[in-house]
Amino acid sequence: MMFRNPEVSRLLAISPHLDDAALSFGAGVAEAAQDGVKVTVYTVFAGTAPPPYSPVAEEMHEVWGLSPEDDAPLYRRKEDAAALGHLGVDHRHGRFLDSIYRRSPDGRWLTDRVVGPTQDERRPGIDPDLVAEIRDDIKSVIEEIDPTLVVTCAAVGGNRDHVTARNAALFAARDKNVPIRLWEDLPYALFGKARAVELPDGFGLGSPDFAPVGAEVRTRKFEAVAKYPSQLGMLDGPERNLFARLEEYSRKTSPQHEYGETTWPVVH
Repeated sequence: MMFRNPEVSRLLAISPHLDDAALSFGAGVAEAAQDGVKVTVYTVFAGTAPPPYSPVAEEMHEVWGLSPEDDAPLYRRKEDAAALGHLGVDHRHGRFLDSIYRRSPDGRWLTDRVVGPTQDERRPGIDPDLVAEIRDDIKSVIEEIDPTLVVTCAAVGGNRDHVTARNAALFAARDKNVPIRLWEDLPYALFGKARAVELPDGFGLGSPDFAPVGAEVRTRKFEAVAKYPSQLGMLDGPERNLFARLEEYSRKTSPQHEYGETTWPVVH
């Protein structure tokens, strides 16, 4: 495992949403913590949005099993704290709003329909001002934690929030001269939604690194993912069977048919 390295003693994982780190890199952070690395997961889009909500947000709240009166982000933050605690890592929750709660400059809702398990991305364009705000917040977290490595999503599914968080993390890590790696976004790859990764100018991907883990760490990750019941209604069930598909996909990806996760180093 890549974290069995004396130079990696403090790890900061930048998660776009409240479940992304556990789904995509839960085994990595769990094993790092088990090996004595100080791990913190900072979730960018974890802020609470006041009503009114977009039709997509109302639909998602219903899918998550919440009533219109429930504070959905608060509920999800509690899930996240429980899941990351199970993985043995610390958490920080950012102030920014998920795209289902945001509006475009013309006043329309940024996300106006849902397709399958992921939000539709019909309104193109990444807001550079939002990227800059998030970059500054990540830099503050880096100053507080002093990580020896930053890890975040590669945004293989092209989700707007994933791309925004990834770009902000790239810029912040470069500003602070901290190495950064990108994880493979799940479940996008499971549902055939992976796209070519296009990084901002000045950044490139190194060779992929598949890191296998043992059965105990895999089980711990799956148990942590199960602590997001609001998300399992979309991701799991008789027709999707999330955990079996995670296992199957990993073993197809692994050179030795093992369970593990893929990351890429960033070069610039």
